[in-house]
Amino acid sequence: MARKHEAEELLRTGLDASAIAVEMGISFASVVQYLCTRVGERALRHSDIYFAIPKDKREALQRVLEATDRGAKVSLQEFAVDLTWEDVHLFRSLRDRRIFAGDMYEYISETEIALHNLVSTTLVASFGGEEAGWWRQGVSAEIREKCAGRREWDDEPNDSMFSYADLIDLSKVINRNWSHFRDVLPKDYSSDRRRVERDLHRLNKLRNTVMHPVKGRKWTEDDFLFVRHLQQMFKSTEPEQPQPKPH
Repeated sequence: MARKHEAEELLRTGLDASAIAVEMGISFASVVQYLCTRVGERALRHSDIYFAIPKDKREALQRVLEATDRGAKVSLQEFAVDLTWEDVHLFRSLRDRRIFAGDMYEYISETEIALHNLVSTTLVASFGGEEAGWWRQGVSAEIREKCAGRREWDDEPNDSMFSYADLIDLSKVINRNWSHFRDVLPKDYSSDRRRVERDLHRLNKLRNTVMHPVKGRKWTEDDFLFVRHLQQMFKSTEPEQPQPKPH
């Protein structure tokens, strides 16, 4: 196994860059180089490196940044967790909001695509592939009309009417056809339809926050972890069949 792949695997087991350096017997800088190479190869995201840092260590590093930004002199020995200045420099670079915004956008996009595929595939399996089947029986008239209206205003309309369904629409479709969805949704949702509704509404709010940055709305680390978790759940259930295209 190449060293960069070894570093990646250790990161995925929950070790941060400092712990990986000790485990592999190499310098901190070499670990960061290996991990960043894997980011460039799209095997990792910068946020994966960030969240591999234990929460208590991230909190301590944040306090170090706040103190140094005020011009205060900081001794890393003052903190309850072991820190190095290499940890601090890496943490500062990873705290760049542009990194998180990019990763957040990708997680939301991938979740939305996977969810669309899951919903459409389930409807086809339940009601049949013809327009009179899944599209009319599985999707309410209200949502069908919304999709048609959105398509009408699209300068480059998509052939698939269902592609214009948003996350709230998908939540309503799932709720309307719960008996068909409870066994195909990620296991976290199989017995809790209200949680599906809550999570998709929260995801929709975060989607609007990321897609409309000029509004200045904020999101937190917990929001990021929430989106990351949803992406992992729905990507694992993504069907291989192409999305149907009613006209």
